[in-house]
Amino acid sequence: MDDAALVRRAREGDSGAFAVLVDRHRPMLVALCRLRLGDPGLAEDAAQEAVLQAMVGLDRLERPERFGAWLGGIGLNVCRRWRRDQAREEWSLAALTGGRAAPDPAPASPAVAAEAAEAARRVRGAVGRLPAGQRAAVVLFYLVGMAHREVAAALGIGVGAVKTRLHKGRAALREELAAWEGEDEMTTATTTGPVAMRVTEVRRQAADGEQPEKTVILLREEAGERRLGIWVGAFEGLQVAFALEGTELRRPMAYQFMTALLEATGSRLAEARVTRLDDGTFFGVAVVEGPAGTRELDARPSDILNLALLTGAPIRVDPDVLAQASDSEKGAQFLAEAAAYPDDTATIVAEFQAEMERMRAELQRRR
Repeated sequence: MDDAALVRRAREGDSGAFAVLVDRHRPMLVALCRLRLGDPGLAEDAAQEAVLQAMVGLDRLERPERFGAWLGGIGLNVCRRWRRDQAREEWSLAALTGGRAAPDPAPASPAVAAEAAEAARRVRGAVGRLPAGQRAAVVLFYLVGMAHREVAAALGIGVGAVKTRLHKGRAALREELAAWEGEDEMTTATTTGPVAMRVTEVRRQAADGEQPEKTVILLREEAGERRLGIWVGAFEGLQVAFALEGTELRRPMAYQFMTALLEATGSRLAEARVTRLDDGTFFGVAVVEGPAGTRELDARPSDILNLALLTGAPIRVDPDVLAQASDSEKGAQFLAEAAAYPDDTATIVAEFQAEMERMRAELQRRR
Protein backbone atom coordinates (compact mmCIF):
# COMPACT_ATOMS: atom_id res chain seq x y z
CA MET A 1 0.00 0.00 0.00
CA ASP A 2 1.44 3.43 -0.88
CA ASP A 3 1.83 6.35 1.53
CA ALA A 4 -1.28 8.20 0.36
CA ALA A 5 -3.52 5.19 1.02
CA LEU A 6 -1.93 4.60 4.42
CA VAL A 7 -2.44 8.26 5.38
CA ARG A 8 -6.11 8.05 4.44
CA ARG A 9 -6.58 4.94 6.58
CA ALA A 10 -4.67 6.52 9.48
CA ARG A 11 -6.93 9.56 9.34
CA GLU A 12 -9.91 7.22 9.58
CA GLY A 13 -8.55 5.83 12.86
CA ASP A 14 -6.44 2.90 11.68
CA SER A 15 -3.48 3.00 14.10
CA GLY A 16 -1.84 0.12 12.29
CA ALA A 17 -1.65 2.17 9.09
CA PHE A 18 0.16 4.97 10.90
CA ALA A 19 2.55 2.42 12.43
CA VAL A 20 3.40 1.16 8.94
CA LEU A 21 4.10 4.74 7.78
CA VAL A 22 6.42 5.38 10.72
CA ASP A 23 8.21 2.06 10.29
CA ARG A 24 8.75 2.81 6.59
CA HIS A 25 10.25 6.30 7.08
CA ARG A 26 11.81 6.13 10.55
CA PRO A 27 15.35 5.22 9.37
CA MET A 28 15.42 8.34 7.20
CA LEU A 29 14.06 10.46 10.09
CA VAL A 30 16.64 9.23 12.60
CA ALA A 31 19.46 9.74 10.09
CA LEU A 32 18.39 13.36 9.53
CA CYS A 33 18.17 14.04 13.26
CA ARG A 34 21.55 12.44 13.91
CA LEU A 35 23.09 14.55 11.16
CA ARG A 36 21.69 17.70 12.78
CA LEU A 37 22.38 16.89 16.42
CA GLY A 38 25.47 14.71 16.17
CA ASP A 39 24.33 12.52 19.07
CA PRO A 40 22.61 9.13 18.49
CA GLY A 41 20.64 9.29 21.75
CA LEU A 42 19.37 12.82 21.11
CA ALA A 43 18.55 11.85 17.54
CA GLU A 44 16.31 9.02 18.77
CA ASP A 45 14.53 11.39 21.18
CA ALA A 46 14.05 14.03 18.49
CA ALA A 47 12.69 11.42 16.07
CA GLN A 48 10.22 10.26 18.72
CA GLU A 49 8.97 13.82 19.25
CA ALA A 50 8.67 14.31 15.49
CA VAL A 51 6.55 11.14 15.22
CA LEU A 52 4.25 12.39 18.00
CA GLN A 53 3.86 15.75 16.27
CA ALA A 54 3.10 14.01 12.98
CA MET A 55 0.47 11.83 14.64
CA VAL A 56 -1.22 14.86 16.23
CA GLY A 57 -1.02 16.95 13.07
CA LEU A 58 -1.78 14.32 10.42
CA ASP A 59 -4.94 16.20 9.37
CA ARG A 60 -2.77 19.15 8.31
CA LEU A 61 -0.82 17.14 5.73
CA GLU A 62 -1.95 18.52 2.34
CA ARG A 63 -0.19 15.97 0.11
CA PRO A 64 -0.49 12.49 1.64
CA GLU A 65 1.83 10.99 -0.98
CA ARG A 66 4.67 13.12 0.49
CA PHE A 67 4.34 11.84 4.06
CA GLY A 68 8.05 10.91 4.23
CA ALA A 69 9.28 14.39 3.29
CA TRP A 70 6.75 15.96 5.64
CA LEU A 71 7.89 13.79 8.55
CA GLY A 72 11.53 14.60 7.80
CA GLY A 73 10.72 18.34 7.84
CA ILE A 74 9.09 18.01 11.24
CA GLY A 75 12.20 16.22 12.51
CA LEU A 76 14.48 19.00 11.25
CA ASN A 77 12.32 21.64 12.93
CA VAL A 78 12.51 19.73 16.22
CA CYS A 79 16.31 19.58 15.94
CA ARG A 80 16.58 23.29 15.14
CA ARG A 81 14.45 24.19 18.14
CA TRP A 82 16.45 21.92 20.44
CA ARG A 83 19.74 23.44 19.31
CA ARG A 84 18.42 26.98 19.79
CA ASP A 85 16.99 26.22 23.23
CA GLN A 86 20.18 24.46 24.29
CA ALA A 87 22.28 27.48 23.30
CA ARG A 88 20.00 29.82 25.25
CA GLU A 89 19.83 27.66 28.36
CA GLU A 90 23.57 27.20 28.81
CA TRP A 91 24.97 29.07 31.81
CA SER A 92 27.10 31.83 30.37
CA LEU A 93 29.64 33.79 32.40
CA ALA A 94 27.58 36.93 31.80
CA ALA A 95 24.45 35.27 33.19
CA LEU A 96 26.21 33.91 36.27
CA THR A 97 27.92 37.18 37.19
CA GLY A 98 25.02 39.44 36.24
CA GLY A 99 27.09 41.78 34.11
CA ARG A 100 30.34 41.57 32.15
CA ALA A 101 32.42 44.30 30.53
CA ALA A 102 32.86 42.18 27.39
CA PRO A 103 31.33 39.12 25.71
CA ASP A 104 32.18 35.78 27.27
CA PRO A 105 35.86 35.26 26.52
CA ALA A 106 37.21 32.54 24.28
CA PRO A 107 39.63 30.01 25.80
CA ALA A 108 42.98 31.66 26.40
CA SER A 109 46.07 30.65 24.45
CA PRO A 110 48.93 29.05 26.44
CA ALA A 111 50.95 32.29 26.23
CA VAL A 112 48.08 34.43 27.51
CA ALA A 113 47.31 31.92 30.26
CA ALA A 114 50.95 31.92 31.38
CA GLU A 115 51.02 35.74 31.45
CA ALA A 116 47.83 35.84 33.50
CA ALA A 117 49.21 33.26 35.95
CA GLU A 118 52.36 35.34 36.42
CA ALA A 119 50.30 38.49 37.00
CA ALA A 120 48.17 36.68 39.59
CA ARG A 121 51.29 35.38 41.36
CA ARG A 122 52.78 38.87 41.63
CA VAL A 123 49.55 40.41 42.90
CA ARG A 124 49.06 37.65 45.49
CA GLY A 125 52.63 38.17 46.69
CA ALA A 126 52.13 41.92 47.00
CA VAL A 127 48.85 41.46 48.89
CA GLY A 128 50.50 38.94 51.20
CA ARG A 129 53.11 41.51 52.21
CA LEU A 130 50.53 44.07 53.34
CA PRO A 131 50.00 44.66 57.08
CA ALA A 132 47.47 42.22 58.51
CA GLY A 133 44.56 44.68 58.76
CA GLN A 134 45.01 46.04 55.25
CA ARG A 135 45.52 42.55 53.85
CA ALA A 136 42.26 41.27 55.35
CA ALA A 137 40.27 44.24 54.00
CA VAL A 138 41.78 43.96 50.52
CA VAL A 139 41.20 40.21 50.30
CA LEU A 140 37.59 40.41 51.48
CA PHE A 141 36.67 43.43 49.32
CA TYR A 142 38.56 42.75 46.09
CA LEU A 143 39.03 38.99 45.99
CA VAL A 144 35.98 37.67 47.85
CA GLY A 145 33.71 40.42 46.50
CA MET A 146 32.14 41.59 49.78
CA ALA A 147 30.56 45.02 50.09
CA HIS A 148 31.99 47.60 52.53
CA ARG A 149 29.36 46.79 55.18
CA GLU A 150 30.02 43.06 54.88
CA VAL A 151 33.77 43.56 55.28
CA ALA A 152 33.14 45.74 58.33
CA ALA A 153 30.93 43.07 59.91
CA ALA A 154 33.47 40.32 59.18
CA LEU A 155 36.36 42.27 60.71
CA GLY A 156 34.41 43.83 63.58
CA ILE A 157 35.22 47.41 62.57
CA GLY A 158 33.33 50.36 61.13
CA VAL A 159 32.74 51.06 57.45
CA GLY A 160 34.97 54.14 57.67
CA ALA A 161 37.81 52.02 59.01
CA VAL A 162 37.34 49.56 56.13
CA LYS A 163 37.63 52.37 53.57
CA THR A 164 40.74 53.69 55.31
CA ARG A 165 42.40 50.26 55.24
CA LEU A 166 41.50 49.84 51.56
CA HIS A 167 42.92 53.27 50.75
CA LYS A 168 46.20 52.50 52.50
CA GLY A 169 46.33 49.01 51.00
CA ARG A 170 45.83 50.37 47.48
CA ALA A 171 48.54 52.93 48.01
CA ALA A 172 51.00 50.26 49.14
CA LEU A 173 50.10 47.94 46.27
CA ARG A 174 50.29 50.77 43.76
CA GLU A 175 53.81 51.61 44.88
CA GLU A 176 55.00 47.99 44.76
CA LEU A 177 53.37 47.09 41.45
CA ALA A 178 53.89 50.39 39.62
CA ALA A 179 57.22 49.38 38.12
CA TRP A 180 55.71 46.16 36.77
CA GLU A 181 52.25 47.32 35.68
CA GLY A 182 53.09 50.81 34.56
CA GLU A 183 49.86 52.20 35.93
CA ASP A 184 47.38 51.63 38.71
CA GLU A 185 44.28 49.68 37.70
CA MET A 186 42.99 48.68 41.14
CA THR A 187 41.86 51.96 42.64
CA THR A 188 38.18 52.54 43.11
CA ALA A 189 38.46 55.84 44.98
CA THR A 190 36.42 58.45 43.19
CA THR A 191 37.31 62.10 42.85
CA THR A 192 33.85 63.02 41.60
CA GLY A 193 30.39 61.71 42.28
CA PRO A 194 28.75 58.78 40.50
CA VAL A 195 27.73 59.39 36.89
CA ALA A 196 24.00 59.41 36.14
CA MET A 197 23.21 57.10 33.21
CA ARG A 198 20.16 55.67 31.48
CA VAL A 199 19.51 52.40 29.67
CA THR A 200 19.07 53.05 25.94
CA GLU A 201 18.67 49.63 24.34
CA VAL A 202 19.34 45.90 24.38
CA ARG A 203 21.15 44.23 21.49
CA ARG A 204 21.65 40.55 20.78
CA GLN A 205 23.62 38.29 18.51
CA ALA A 206 22.06 34.84 18.17
CA ALA A 207 24.02 31.67 18.80
CA ASP A 208 25.88 30.37 15.78
CA GLY A 209 27.50 26.93 15.91
CA GLU A 210 30.11 26.96 18.67
CA GLN A 211 29.52 30.66 19.39
CA PRO A 212 27.02 31.24 22.23
CA GLU A 213 24.28 33.84 22.18
CA LYS A 214 25.44 37.31 23.25
CA THR A 215 23.15 39.86 24.91
CA VAL A 216 24.26 43.34 25.96
CA ILE A 217 22.53 46.19 27.81
CA LEU A 218 23.70 49.60 26.55
CA LEU A 219 23.70 52.70 28.74
CA ARG A 220 24.44 56.35 27.94
CA GLU A 221 25.52 59.19 30.20
CA GLU A 222 22.61 61.55 30.87
CA ALA A 223 24.72 64.71 30.81
CA GLY A 224 27.31 63.59 28.28
CA GLU A 225 28.18 61.17 25.51
CA ARG A 226 29.96 58.37 27.37
CA ARG A 227 28.49 54.91 26.91
CA LEU A 228 28.66 51.63 28.80
CA GLY A 229 27.97 48.08 27.68
CA ILE A 230 27.08 45.35 30.20
CA TRP A 231 26.88 41.80 28.82
CA VAL A 232 24.20 39.79 30.62
CA GLY A 233 22.27 36.55 30.38
CA ALA A 234 19.48 36.12 27.84
CA PHE A 235 16.70 36.17 30.47
CA GLU A 236 17.89 39.39 32.12
CA GLY A 237 18.36 41.06 28.75
CA LEU A 238 14.84 40.06 27.68
CA GLN A 239 13.36 41.56 30.85
CA VAL A 240 15.15 44.87 30.19
CA ALA A 241 13.81 44.80 26.63
CA PHE A 242 10.27 44.32 28.02
CA ALA A 243 10.70 47.36 30.27
CA LEU A 244 12.09 49.55 27.47
CA GLU A 245 9.28 48.59 25.10
CA GLY A 246 6.58 48.92 27.77
CA THR A 247 5.50 45.32 27.19
CA GLU A 248 2.55 44.21 29.30
CA LEU A 249 2.97 40.67 30.59
CA ARG A 250 0.01 38.41 31.35
CA ARG A 251 1.64 37.20 34.55
CA PRO A 252 4.28 38.91 36.73
CA MET A 253 7.79 37.57 36.27
CA ALA A 254 10.70 37.72 38.71
CA TYR A 255 11.42 41.45 38.54
CA GLN A 256 7.76 42.48 38.59
CA PHE A 257 7.34 40.32 41.68
CA MET A 258 10.42 41.85 43.35
CA THR A 259 9.04 45.34 42.67
CA ALA A 260 5.70 44.38 44.21
CA LEU A 261 7.49 42.99 47.27
CA LEU A 262 9.32 46.28 47.80
CA GLU A 263 6.03 48.19 47.65
CA ALA A 264 4.26 45.71 49.94
CA THR A 265 6.91 46.17 52.63
CA GLY A 266 6.80 49.96 52.41
CA SER A 267 10.23 50.14 50.79
CA ARG A 268 11.55 51.59 47.56
CA LEU A 269 14.63 51.36 45.39
CA ALA A 270 16.27 54.74 45.87
CA GLU A 271 19.24 54.12 43.57
CA ALA A 272 20.83 51.43 41.40
CA ARG A 273 24.57 51.92 41.40
CA VAL A 274 27.35 50.07 39.56
CA THR A 275 30.24 50.37 41.98
CA ARG A 276 33.26 48.53 40.60
CA LEU A 277 34.72 46.39 37.85
CA ASP A 278 36.82 43.44 38.97
CA ASP A 279 38.40 40.99 36.52
CA GLY A 280 35.88 41.90 33.85
CA THR A 281 32.84 41.50 36.14
CA PHE A 282 30.66 44.42 37.23
CA PHE A 283 29.52 44.73 40.84
CA GLY A 284 26.68 46.89 42.10
CA VAL A 285 24.53 47.86 45.04
CA ALA A 286 20.82 48.48 45.43
CA VAL A 287 20.16 51.42 47.73
CA VAL A 288 16.86 50.54 49.42
CA GLU A 289 14.91 52.92 51.65
CA GLY A 290 12.33 51.42 53.97
CA PRO A 291 10.86 51.42 57.48
CA ALA A 292 14.15 50.12 58.89
CA GLY A 293 16.16 52.91 57.27
CA THR A 294 18.43 52.98 54.24
CA ARG A 295 20.49 49.93 53.32
CA GLU A 296 22.96 49.15 50.55
CA LEU A 297 22.47 45.60 49.27
CA ASP A 298 25.08 43.83 47.16
CA ALA A 299 23.47 43.03 43.81
CA ARG A 300 24.14 41.92 40.26
CA PRO A 301 23.99 44.86 37.82
CA SER A 302 21.57 42.96 35.58
CA ASP A 303 19.12 42.73 38.50
CA ILE A 304 19.31 46.33 39.69
CA LEU A 305 19.03 47.68 36.14
CA ASN A 306 15.80 45.73 35.69
CA LEU A 307 14.41 46.98 39.00
CA ALA A 308 15.46 50.56 38.23
CA LEU A 309 13.60 50.51 34.93
CA LEU A 310 10.44 49.17 36.58
CA THR A 311 10.52 51.58 39.54
CA GLY A 312 12.00 54.67 37.89
CA ALA A 313 14.95 54.71 40.28
CA PRO A 314 18.08 56.59 39.13
CA ILE A 315 20.97 54.61 37.69
CA ARG A 316 24.47 55.74 38.58
CA VAL A 317 27.93 54.39 37.70
CA ASP A 318 31.10 55.18 39.59
CA PRO A 319 33.40 57.20 37.29
CA ASP A 320 36.36 54.84 37.73
CA VAL A 321 34.20 51.96 36.53
CA LEU A 322 33.13 53.98 33.53
CA ALA A 323 36.75 54.86 32.76
CA GLN A 324 37.93 51.25 32.98
CA ALA A 325 35.07 49.82 30.92
CA SER A 326 34.55 52.45 28.23
CA ASP A 327 37.52 54.78 27.88
CA SER A 328 40.09 52.10 27.03
CA GLU A 329 40.84 50.86 23.53
CA LYS A 330 39.33 47.46 24.33
CA GLY A 331 36.25 49.09 25.80
CA ALA A 332 35.66 51.06 22.61
CA GLN A 333 36.16 47.88 20.58
CA PHE A 334 33.58 45.97 22.63
CA LEU A 335 31.06 48.82 22.35
CA ALA A 336 31.48 48.87 18.58
CA GLU A 337 30.91 45.11 18.49
CA ALA A 338 27.75 45.45 20.58
CA ALA A 339 26.36 48.19 18.34
CA ALA A 340 26.74 45.82 15.37
CA TYR A 341 24.68 43.01 16.93
CA PRO A 342 21.77 42.45 14.50
CA ASP A 343 18.85 42.09 16.95
CA ASP A 344 17.65 45.31 18.62
CA THR A 345 15.22 45.78 21.52
CA ALA A 346 12.06 45.68 19.42
CA THR A 347 13.21 42.57 17.54
CA ILE A 348 13.97 40.69 20.76
CA VAL A 349 10.52 41.47 22.19
CA ALA A 350 8.70 40.73 18.92
CA GLU A 351 10.42 37.35 18.59
CA PHE A 352 9.42 36.38 22.12
CA GLN A 353 5.82 37.48 21.59
CA ALA A 354 5.58 35.55 18.32
CA GLU A 355 6.88 32.42 20.04
CA MET A 356 4.34 32.82 22.86
CA GLU A 357 1.50 33.23 20.36
CA ARG A 358 2.65 30.13 18.51
CA MET A 359 2.71 28.13 21.73
CA ARG A 360 -0.74 29.39 22.78
CA ALA A 361 -2.18 28.54 19.38
CA GLU A 362 -0.69 25.05 19.53
CA LEU A 363 -2.03 24.54 23.05
CA GLN A 364 -5.48 25.72 21.98
CA ARG A 365 -5.42 23.42 18.95
CA ARG A 366 -4.53 20.41 21.09
CA ARG A 367 -7.28 21.26 23.56
